[in-house]
Amino acid sequence: MQPIKTIQIPLTPVEKRAPVKFYLLRPRGTLYWGGAGLDGGYVRPQLEAFRKAGVTHCFAGLTNSVTADLPKGTSYAFAGTLLDAIRSGLAIRSRDDGEWTITSGMAAEAPQFNLIGYSYGSLLAAQTAWSYARAGHVIDHLVLVGSPIEAGFLADLRSHKGIRKTTVINLTEHGDPIYAGMPWAELVVAAPLLGKQMIANKGEGHFYYAHVMPDSPRRWTALAQRVADEGLR
Repeated sequence: MQPIKTIQIPLTPVEKRAPVKFYLLRPRGTLYWGGAGLDGGYVRPQLEAFRKAGVTHCFAGLTNSVTADLPKGTSYAFAGTLLDAIRSGLAIRSRDDGEWTITSGMAAEAPQFNLIGYSYGSLLAAQTAWSYARAGHVIDHLVLVGSPIEAGFLADLRSHKGIRKTTVINLTEHGDPIYAGMPWAELVVAAPLLGKQMIANKGEGHFYYAHVMPDSPRRWTALAQRVADEGLR
């Protein structure tokens, strides 16, 4: 499930009382968010590859819901992907000091608390890591794959003592115009190429792991092994 951003609303007391404090449960396990839409055909195979590589307690976010009214004939899957892509470029690539809470997909017996994200999902992972670290929790590993994250936010994540290790995996060697820390102006310029890569559906560039191709099992396995080599368990 996507992390839910919560907003604290002050209550008007009927009598003078002590403040009530809420505590997040100690998070354990590994959560993986895919790209825009969160429901591509690569998500489950990639999860299985992570597990086979030794990241055993690994869970995925579910498809995000689109509650806005849509034009007749517009699919929810398409709308969710489009809205997520817009959010990636405009809203959540920079630091948000609100609360981002994981509501499912954790395992108390897991040895670590890890967050992995690909593309749009990398921003969900980053915001969640930042929120949990600020709340006093320790994130063992934060892995950002093909991430459009803003440079200042990335620096904050890397310097926070509650996030033990931040790993960036850019896909520029595969033709991805996106890279972690890129300026917003470059992201805008890259948009047409991203659109072409997405429509081509050939597993090129930014979609190296996202498009299901004959070679995809090898790619998913290689990514999982690279993540395991970083120390994720």
